[in-house]
Amino acid sequence: MGHAVTLARWIGTGRRPVTPGRVLRKADVPAAGAALGVEVPARLRTMADIRELNRPWCVAVATGLLEVGDGWVTAGPALEGWPPGDADLLAGWLAGLRAVCAAESYPQDEDSVRLLALALLTVLGEDGTPGAEGLWRPVFEALQVLGDRYDKRAWESLAAADRYGEPENGKPLAGLVVLLAGFGAVAGDPGRPAITPLGRWAAGHLADGMAGPADPGLPAGEMIAEAAGFGDEEEQDHVARAWLAGRKPVRAAREILAAAESMSPLRRSVAVRLVEALGDDALPAWREVASARCVGPFARAVLAAWDHGPEPGDADGDWLGVEGAAAALEDKGPDEALSRVWESITGADLDDRLAAVRATGHPDADALARAVAEFAASGAPRRIDQVAQLKVSLAGWRPTIWRRVLVPAVATLGDLHVVIQVLFGWDGDHLHVFDVGKKQYSDPFVNLEETGDEDAVRVRDVMEPGGTIAYTYDLGACWEHEITLEKTLSRDSRQDYPVCVAFRGDSPVEYWDEEEPEEPGPFGLNEVNRRLAALGREP
Repeated sequence: MGHAVTLARWIGTGRRPVTPGRVLRKADVPAAGAALGVEVPARLRTMADIRELNRPWCVAVATGLLEVGDGWVTAGPALEGWPPGDADLLAGWLAGLRAVCAAESYPQDEDSVRLLALALLTVLGEDGTPGAEGLWRPVFEALQVLGDRYDKRAWESLAAADRYGEPENGKPLAGLVVLLAGFGAVAGDPGRPAITPLGRWAAGHLADGMAGPADPGLPAGEMIAEAAGFGDEEEQDHVARAWLAGRKPVRAAREILAAAESMSPLRRSVAVRLVEALGDDALPAWREVASARCVGPFARAVLAAWDHGPEPGDADGDWLGVEGAAAALEDKGPDEALSRVWESITGADLDDRLAAVRATGHPDADALARAVAEFAASGAPRRIDQVAQLKVSLAGWRPTIWRRVLVPAVATLGDLHVVIQVLFGWDGDHLHVFDVGKKQYSDPFVNLEETGDEDAVRVRDVMEPGGTIAYTYDLGACWEHEITLEKTLSRDSRQDYPVCVAFRGDSPVEYWDEEEPEEPGPFGLNEVNRRLAALGREP
């Protein structure tokens, strides 16, 4: 914590640029190292490789001592009043430890080091703790238990443990002990570490925010509230799994739907999805609530999907659109709620759409319309009025092949997938995946393991100016693309979007045959933009 404060004071009242990875640029790293007394190697890939710098940096950002955004770092609001009271200081300490664990975790699971640290603290908190050389087996066994509890694969934590080991000294967890000692969670002889009172407190709170199974004895409303505390659907399912297993599907569906009727739209969306996952076993429960005010529109849509009822009318469609926008208002704020209203409610302009929102009779309609109208009148930038300028490059290709395209800022990754198919002339017959930091997204209908729903994530939510994400098409041939958000522009009402504005290189041959080689097809800008414009006009 002391080094984190020193870093924030070194930034002072000015600001310094950061990389797309949200750390200091290489040119500023030596000065930061000097401020902390940390030696910086002459050859440096990124500041993140220097633990003695990156750890206090992560703590400073997590505690609000530093603020990173829009390509810059400045001193955060927490610095002026530092140190805070004991409760806030303890919360900041825990946030900093969790941030460091996330930064050093296995790429596909930011909880892997946190779980490893929790396993070590659990073992150290037991009687008869072995020395450092004998810690590996009990920590491994503790990882198995924790992995089952929080639906985590222990092998990811084991892979993360490799970076902390000193196998030549017979101390496979030496580096992890050093990490926790730096936070004051362990103390004593490095060969026989002992947990401190602070470490015991951390052992009881380090798992906060990780999805554990809900008590099967909870009322449905409390189980839904626990599940709704997580934005990831797999985590929600893990919370609910034991609760659902203790009941027959139709009973579980009845309890959940009864509780959902009086819930907020955000929690109701979680409840409805849990019941939908029960399949046709839940049909009797859906029939029973088909006339209910709040879950009824969902029930009618589900029954129609199972051919057990007529197709919902426009009134139900608008009601569900308002429900989704109200859930977005609760979850992400008025800008996202405005985007949902704009997409799901028809009208000549925003006033028409908000009038249609109020006419639905949804219990949250007036509050939603008021919040959206106030946001629109505030003068704050509206994402529906913005476009993202993206450069999509085919990785590892010489000479280079790239396309510069403008897409609505509210476009989803699923929309972007379709755009890339047009830009490069792919036929769309293969699987694809987006890599966004430590998460992956793909088409939800193909159930690609360990990927999120690309249709539920907007480009604006996963990219900052100068930042990049990756897109791989055809997981066999692996056509890899790098996508860079170059800048955000105001939308031109006279222009159709998406639109390709620049390019280099012809379209590659998707199915290359050495025996019958083909020349790359010429890139036709006009034809590509005709196809892109058609995408923008699709309902």
